[in-house]
Amino acid sequence: MSLLGRIGTSAASPHPALDAPARRAALLLVYAAIALTLIEYVFNPAFFRARFPGVATEHNGLYPHLWWAFGTIVLYLPIPMLIIRFGFKQSLRDYGWTLRIAPAHWWLYGGILVVMAPVVVIAANQASFLAVYPFFRGAAGAPFGAIVAWELAYLSQFLALEFFFRGVLAIGLGQSMGRLAVWVAVVPYCMIHYHKPLPEALAAIVAGLILGELAQRTRSIAGGVLAHSCVAFTMDMLALARR
Repeated sequence: MSLLGRIGTSAASPHPALDAPARRAALLLVYAAIALTLIEYVFNPAFFRARFPGVATEHNGLYPHLWWAFGTIVLYLPIPMLIIRFGFKQSLRDYGWTLRIAPAHWWLYGGILVVMAPVVVIAANQASFLAVYPFFRGAAGAPFGAIVAWELAYLSQFLALEFFFRGVLAIGLGQSMGRLAVWVAVVPYCMIHYHKPLPEALAAIVAGLILGELAQRTRSIAGGVLAHSCVAFTMDMLALARR
């Protein structure tokens, strides 16, 4: 029996061993803690600036942001995929890895975009949001190629983010926790917004619950990728236009 399987199963303990879904959930939660810690401390743009000051200023400070995007993509996407495929011996589709949106679900995500459109426009005119966006602070004076490179990395990061929070956590933990997994996943998802304005951090709780619930019901992260990318890209472009 594995170490995880023996947790709480000593001779003096009446608790049964963890079953396979619970062991997978425990490993995913440990990995989530490690990944989020590395993103916060190692893949933070400030980490790159401190260690590569000469390169960090090129293209109006593009590279520290690409460093952050690279770290989040790697930790949110290929590494969990390897764990699922070769560690758990499961299909990635069991964790929502499909970009197909069933016709019956289009209206759900279309409704999200309709509701969010005026919210994004209003937010883009607030000083607190303009203090954060565009996330690539040097974009206003950067070459066009640097802006394109950043936006491609930025949008790719949302594919990875949705797979991690909605696929790995909301759907994956659901194999052991059921619908409670959506509520578990929303806690770290809210916390990654702590460097952003308070309204956005609070909105992340609502968004995390809605997108997590939809991911569990549709068994796909596709709608979340579409909605999240559209909202984030629009916010970035509006803020860039204002600056």
